[in-house]
Amino acid sequence: MQKCKWKVKSKMSKVLVIAGTTDAKTVIKRLLENNHDTAVTVTTRLGAGMLDEFKNLDIYQGKLNKDYITHLIRTLKPVCLVDAANPFSSEISRNAINVCRFEALPYIRYERERISYANDPEITIVKNYGEACDVLKTYQGNILLTLGSNKIEAFKKIPDFSRRVYLRVLPDWKVLSKCENLGFSPKNIIAIKGPYNEALNMELFKYCQAEVLVTKESGNMGGVVDKINAAKKLGMKIILVDRIEEQCSNKFSQVDEVIKCIDTLN
Repeated sequence: MQKCKWKVKSKMSKVLVIAGTTDAKTVIKRLLENNHDTAVTVTTRLGAGMLDEFKNLDIYQGKLNKDYITHLIRTLKPVCLVDAANPFSSEISRNAINVCRFEALPYIRYERERISYANDPEITIVKNYGEACDVLKTYQGNILLTLGSNKIEAFKKIPDFSRRVYLRVLPDWKVLSKCENLGFSPKNIIAIKGPYNEALNMELFKYCQAEVLVTKESGNMGGVVDKINAAKKLGMKIILVDRIEEQCSNKFSQVDEVIKCIDTLN
C-alpha cells in the first residue's frame, strides 16, 4: 500500500476508483480481470486493509476533498473516475462529481441497489439524522445506532444519551476516540466490522437491551435487511435514514454496466 496525502508517483492509470466498501472490491476485481490498469483511493487505513488481497494495486490514502481528488486526477491522468464510495458518503461523491466536471473527466457512479421500505408500517423513514433525533425524543428505552461515526454528535440531543444510546462502529481508534470525546459511554460502544447476519444482529440487540434500532438504507450489501429482520423479530421500533441521491448521468448498480461504460471510453 502507498500511504499518500500529496505524494503520488507519476504513473498512467486508466481507471481511478474511490473505494472503501465491499462493493468497491467487486468493481476492482472485475476491472483487473478485464485488464484495466487501476488505481484506488481510500480515506482510512481500514479501507486500504480491505484491499490486501489485490497484489500490485496502487492504493492512495487521503481525505477525499476537492483538492486531493484534483491532485490525484492531474497526476494519474485516468480515463475516468469510478465512484464506489458508501452510498451515504454524499460529501465525497459531491466532491468527485464537481472535480470531474471541472477537469472534463468522465464520472461513473457505482451504487448498490436500493431497498424500498416505503410501504412497511413497522418502519419510520426519515430524511436525515435531525429527523431521526426528533422521533427518538418521543421513544423510551435503550437505542442502538448502526449509522457509523459520521455526524453522530446529532444524537447528543437525546435525553440521557450517555446511558441510553449504544453505538455500533468500526474498530478504529480515531472513531472510538471521537465517540468518547463526544460523551458517549465507553461501555455502550460496540466496535466491530460488519456486515453481520441476522442471528448476530439479534444477539447484539439483546446485549444492548435495545428497544429502538436506528439504521440507514445502505442496501442489502450493507446488511440493512438482516438488521431490520432481526429488529422485527425482537419487536423493536425501527427508524430508517433514507439515502440522498446525487444526480449524475452515469449511475449503475451492476458491475457489468460499469465495465461496459468504461470500455466505451477506450
